Amino acid sequence: LRDRAAAARVCRAWAAAATCSTVWHDTKISCECELEGMLPLYLSTCLDHVHNLRLEFEPSREVSRRAAIELLMVLAGRALGLRGLRLECRGEKPLFDAGRDVLEAVHAVCGAARELRHLDLRRLPFTLDDALVLQAARGCPELHSLFLDNSTLVGSVGPGSVLELLEACPRLRALGLHLASLSHAIL
Repeated sequence: LRDRAAAARVCRAWAAAATCSTVWHDTKISCECELEGMLPLYLSTCLDHVHNLRLEFEPSREVSRRAAIELLMVLAGRALGLRGLRLECRGEKPLFDAGRDVLEAVHAVCGAARELRHLDLRRLPFTLDDALVLQAARGCPELHSLFLDNSTLVGSVGPGSVLELLEACPRLRALGLHLASLSHAIL
């Protein structure tokens, strides 16, 4: 992201090229190495062009966590073209951290991204629950793949919410649910 911002400041032609939709189609942002406050400011002009976003952050570093949450909330307000979202936590999760702020931001994106097709939350070290599955079911009817691999040893996804997800998302072809309860009806 920093390199794109620097390229955009070279001249008007480079600025136009840096905001071209093809440059942003597949975007990886690491909140660990970006400057604080740069993400929402620079991305505000290009966010509509992001189709596939891979967002990395470190939950134990306040600056990284805050940047990721802020970006997700901005994205929730303007997620018109978003087709794929992959969140990856790096480093260690703070002890006794439920990730409530991060999960609220994910809920907001799921509620706004009607065209979202791929949601990958395998690398979130927080308990992913029925509420998140139901939010994805109600907010993202175009889902083709969903990965919610709980890494906490708590099975918080029940068969009712999984069944509702399957009924609400008829195009779903890949489903990853680690530590979830399944039923015969789901299978």
